[in-house]
Amino acid sequence: MHDMKSKWLIVSALALSLVVSGAVAQDWQTTGADAWIEGWLGLEIIENNGGFAASGLIDFISEGTGGSHTHETVSTQSGVRATQSMVVSLADYGGDHTWMPITIDTTDGDNMNTSWGLDPGADNTEWHGIIIAASPTAQTVTMHPAHDDYLQVWLNGAQVYDNDQWTGDVRGVTTPTDIDLNQGGNVLLFKCGESGGSAYVNVWFEADNLQVAPTVDGQFFEVLDLVAVEAKGKASVRWADLKVVR
Repeated sequence: MHDMKSKWLIVSALALSLVVSGAVAQDWQTTGADAWIEGWLGLEIIENNGGFAASGLIDFISEGTGGSHTHETVSTQSGVRATQSMVVSLADYGGDHTWMPITIDTTDGDNMNTSWGLDPGADNTEWHGIIIAASPTAQTVTMHPAHDDYLQVWLNGAQVYDNDQWTGDVRGVTTPTDIDLNQGGNVLLFKCGESGGSAYVNVWFEADNLQVAPTVDGQFFEVLDLVAVEAKGKASVRWADLKVVR
């Protein structure tokens, strides 16, 4: 019995070291003053949205999935996993839309359009992006969003930001907003609608202890398990443990 226990401990330690090694190898996006988020999981941009005033009332995700998924569901740990195979079918807005990692230029006043290869001056577009912010502890963090025009944000299944006034500059922030993060992975969905002129979305977080997916090299689905919130009583490595080891 003693030998069996020793072998189990050795195997467990090896498994733990492999998990920790995988976490350490990741090049996470980081946060802090003016650390604007560049990498996102994006839904292919929606065109001909009818203008931001009209599109702000539409849940395109729900419309395109027959109600199977919504703003609220994709901004949760379980729901964000479904985006890997999700097709948002919108015949009136450009056809089928899927999710993939993208990069925005945080200095580009038309980054909503250019991140999807559209002409910078394209009008009436709708941009959706998801990030996961992993926090070592439950904490309140100030979110600093910049947007043109109408930005809505959902966090862990609940809306936390709803502002139809553009902020005036690609890195201009008019409404810093406190958000409550859980220990572990926190899913944020950003939806920004544009009518004419500039088309941008940006954010930074007033906290220097968050690590954000997608990673710098564009990994998202590959690292979901590393930024998950573990079920109560589950005997596995939590995000906080990984961060301490790192």
